[in-house]
Amino acid sequence: MTRVVASIGVFAAVASTGHAAAAHQAPESVLVNESFTGVTADSRFIGYGAACLTGAPRGQAAAEATNHPLGRCRRDPAGPVPPGDAAPRGYLQLTDAHMEETGAALFDSPIPAEDGLEVTFEQWQYGNTTRAPADGISFFLTDGAASLTTPGAFGGSLGYAQKLPEDRSTAQFVPGVNGGYLGIGLDVLGDYFGDGERRGNGCEKRSPAGTRFRPPAPGPNIVTARGPGNGVEGYCLLDATTSNKTSTGPWPSTLPGYLHGDLKKMPANVTPARAEALLEPVKRVIRVTVSPEPNPMATVDIDFRDGRGFQRVLRFRAPEPVPDTYKFGFAASTGPLTDVQLIRRVVLRPQS
Repeated sequence: MTRVVASIGVFAAVASTGHAAAAHQAPESVLVNESFTGVTADSRFIGYGAACLTGAPRGQAAAEATNHPLGRCRRDPAGPVPPGDAAPRGYLQLTDAHMEETGAALFDSPIPAEDGLEVTFEQWQYGNTTRAPADGISFFLTDGAASLTTPGAFGGSLGYAQKLPEDRSTAQFVPGVNGGYLGIGLDVLGDYFGDGERRGNGCEKRSPAGTRFRPPAPGPNIVTARGPGNGVEGYCLLDATTSNKTSTGPWPSTLPGYLHGDLKKMPANVTPARAEALLEPVKRVIRVTVSPEPNPMATVDIDFRDGRGFQRVLRFRAPEPVPDTYKFGFAASTGPLTDVQLIRRVVLRPQS
């Protein structure tokens, strides 16, 4: 599946450890189960950039912007991060609150798509050390026939889509993720919703926020879905949690809660158990489903930990054709604005 869907699609109308093999199993079976609470993680996950495990002892972290096994985090963290050497109470830390930091975890092993897919994971976005938080976390699916060793462009593209930085004609175009199929942006800052910086390049229909890159970001606290793309073409906007579908802003979010959590400090020498307790109220649990062909549908549900459980925030037609197999990843970044961005307890199973 390599063709680009050049259409905006239809806006919404309508903890355990251990690993499971990613083989084709019965519909009730688990395809992938990784808690990210330990010293190590499933070796099929490739770390990129700042991605690391707080369950491991802190020390000399892997070099930025390179692939590496997931392991220790840097010894000089910024912001209210969880403590290191915290197994079995660790996290996948995509970024701390350093400026201009990028991180991703990429699962470069194919998993079957014919029975659909349901993905659940916990995520945290909190602890900005700047006037506003940024950028956000993405979860994405790619064509399992394509290599997945590098994320897409960061910043407003959240490691999934393409980007021409600040729309500068002298800048170098950064490609999107290889073989992209579906990118869900849990977007605190709000640039992933807009088509500035050439996001959605080559798409027939564009984001309601237009193609101009300008501050402030057009879609804060919005969940946005983007479709298939390769290189610098595609990654078209499919749907977003806003009540305004017109080209005249603002574009208010319809989310029944906030993606960003209100935790600004972590006590000095905090224990792993105490950090876990402090982080619990700012956790958001995400569930993404893609049904099998024919007529595949995609949904996004979020538990904002407010006592109301999972709430449906998006439902839209999934891109066709659906690939035979999927690969998947998570990505996050900071820029002049910062945030701490964590993932935990990732479970993938067939949807049907």
